[in-house]
Amino acid sequence: MVLSRFPKNALTLVGLAAVYFLTGKLGLKLALVHASATTVWPCTGIALAAFLFLGYRVWPAILVASFALNLTNAGSVATSLAVATGNTLEGVLGAYLVVRFARGRNAFHRVQDTLGGFAAWANYGPIWRTWWLGDAASAMIVAPLLILWISDHSIRWSWMRFSEFVALLAGVLLVGQLVFGRFLFPAGAHYPLEYLAIPFLIWAAFRYGGRETASIIFILSGFSIWGTLHGFGPFVAKPANDSLLMLQLFMAIFAVMGLVLAAAVAERKRVAGRFLIAVESAPNAMVMVDRRGKIALVNSQALKMFGYSREELTGQLVEVLIPERLRGAHPGHRIEFSFSPRARPMGAGRDLYAVRKDGSEFPVEIGLNPIEAEEGLMVMSAIVDITERKRADEQIRQLALTDPLTGLGNYRRLLDALDAEIKRYGRTTRTFAVLVLDLDGLKQINDAHGHLVGSRALCRVANILRIHCREIDTAARYGGDEFVVILPETDSDEARHVARRISERLSTDGEQPAISISAGVAIFPQDGKSIDELLAAADRALYQAKRSSKKLRTSGNLSHTDG
Repeated sequence: MVLSRFPKNALTLVGLAAVYFLTGKLGLKLALVHASATTVWPCTGIALAAFLFLGYRVWPAILVASFALNLTNAGSVATSLAVATGNTLEGVLGAYLVVRFARGRNAFHRVQDTLGGFAAWANYGPIWRTWWLGDAASAMIVAPLLILWISDHSIRWSWMRFSEFVALLAGVLLVGQLVFGRFLFPAGAHYPLEYLAIPFLIWAAFRYGGRETASIIFILSGFSIWGTLHGFGPFVAKPANDSLLMLQLFMAIFAVMGLVLAAAVAERKRVAGRFLIAVESAPNAMVMVDRRGKIALVNSQALKMFGYSREELTGQLVEVLIPERLRGAHPGHRIEFSFSPRARPMGAGRDLYAVRKDGSEFPVEIGLNPIEAEEGLMVMSAIVDITERKRADEQIRQLALTDPLTGLGNYRRLLDALDAEIKRYGRTTRTFAVLVLDLDGLKQINDAHGHLVGSRALCRVANILRIHCREIDTAARYGGDEFVVILPETDSDEARHVARRISERLSTDGEQPAISISAGVAIFPQDGKSIDELLAAADRALYQAKRSSKKLRTSGNLSHTDG
């Protein structure tokens, strides 16, 4: 049961212990102030990465390897055991803190996670500084390299991206030789050129990420240690241990800067990626415009709506999506919005139109949302094609204003038209006529031929009215067998002429049974100054005409004598 606590794969433990032991031996080759204290100690990073990826159960491998390393170096059994226990607990505690406060093996993906034997007492300070700095530098250089590459070891680069990385690597090697080699300067010339590596660190962080940035840091660290030990570079000093201390301090700062920058860039890319996904998955057309009025971003819905490709739209002025007749005023609207940016609908109360690539216009609704970006104020526009809604609204309006049988205006449409003409008279003093028509004998037709024939008779009258009405006239069905025609700028004689023409056309339409109409005319404002008075006057003229068996009467002339 005790053995079950250890990893099942013993090769993992053996391999880890071997790697720890060998790298420790290499690090102790640089122990200058004491045989057990070195500024280059990759074992700390190896232990931390092992605990994060393999779990705490690998502690025996770290303990045994560390004990053997110290025992074969300069320690007794007791001191070696104490140092091994400390190294093991150091890794366990470090892994616990990273898991607890920095998301474990994902510690380098976000900015906030990236930032957490015997000697004489007279030498305690230098030994402690060397030991601590060696461990710290390893934790910042070796551990991130292992953690990031083990977390994601796949490489999915295009040839262009691979070529760029080769160029980056060549630049790093060149800088390493310039700063820490004898490529340009002779030994003893210690020029402060270490900051030449910073542009390449920024290059790696922005173009690739934490994994590649950690690799660049590791390569530069190797160059710098080799060069400093051989008397090259800006950190060469006496004694040699001080040189390595200054170098490791610089490399630790360099590593923190690079890893934080890479994490910040990666986090920014993730945020930008989520934003692009949200924009792309939006159900509406989305168009983002910069402060100059140029299109910076479009989603697939916008491309589908306007008929462009992404390359054709990106960088174009947004006015390319606006009908030419409306483009002149749009830059002024953009400037006005920039002075008071807030989320709101565009052109409230106005009909808005957009234009496709083929030149066809269509009605739209647009919502504006300002976004503060590094480039300045950006405006995200959500665009909805409302063609179908407009068509549906028009159909509803027509149903509300149209008689379903004849297709003419209904009583509501009649009242709206009369009200409009009365108001127009108030502005222009131009009179208008109201012609009331009644289909004679509709009941007899229904009784003799059926209601379908009676309905057809009503439609025959409606068809004649549509033919003989001007565009400015309004024809409506007034009641069961009555129709009204509003004739703007028409006097009584002209109205009687219209009535006779309609009656003559009905008598020769060739359909059976033959039908006829009676008519009454009223003139505004002589026969009435309100809608009710005007319709009542026309009705009186109509029924007086029916009583006298004459087809045409006007309330202003023939029938007026009865009033």
